[in-house]
Amino acid sequence: MASPNGWRRRLGLRLDPASVRGEVEHVNDGILAISGFSQGLYGGDNVANLWQPIILMASFAGALSVACVALSSALADRDAERRAAKEEQRRLELEPEEQIAELVGYYEQKGLTSATARQVAEELHAVDSLDAQLELEGFDERMTLGGAIATSVWAGLAFLLGAAVPIVISVVVPGSWRDEYTVLAVAGALAATSLVLAKLGHTSIWQTLLRSVFIGLAAMGSSYLVGAALL
Repeated sequence: MASPNGWRRRLGLRLDPASVRGEVEHVNDGILAISGFSQGLYGGDNVANLWQPIILMASFAGALSVACVALSSALADRDAERRAAKEEQRRLELEPEEQIAELVGYYEQKGLTSATARQVAEELHAVDSLDAQLELEGFDERMTLGGAIATSVWAGLAFLLGAAVPIVISVVVPGSWRDEYTVLAVAGALAATSLVLAKLGHTSIWQTLLRSVFIGLAAMGSSYLVGAALL
């Protein structure tokens, strides 16, 4: 029987911390934006029969917005990578020795000796010269069209996951207690996401927790004012 730490270690190796942090931020966006907006709507008698549909529509609109922004950003990265690949390929064909010299300089700055840096550069150049040059330019991973679409879908779903917190509160909690339960639910959800961020970032759990909850509740209060202003 596999130990509990075994699968956790394998999962940790497969997860990209930067990607997970990005998705957690989208979850927090959904929690805070929709919670504050929904609290602002709770106080209006003129939307008493419509606030649940409004919250749902706001959640899906927010998720769509986040997904579109993520898609646009990913496609922009893909275009930049393609332009860089085209330029690097042209330079490799015209100036192969200068490209190797750039790699040597890059690895010397990393702390390798000149001889070791040249050996590494020449071996990488022999395996995949274009990939080595793109990594030098900061393009460690190639963004594909499918990857861009997947990134946008996950961003939208992460926002909806966060938005589910105030949606559930609006359904199961009596109207007179919604504000209190929403604040408690938001604080709990932010605490949970803070633990994930602290674990991935190897930062102090308590500092991350206090910072996220304090800033999050302040942001929710701002969203509350926006929702109340619509009444």
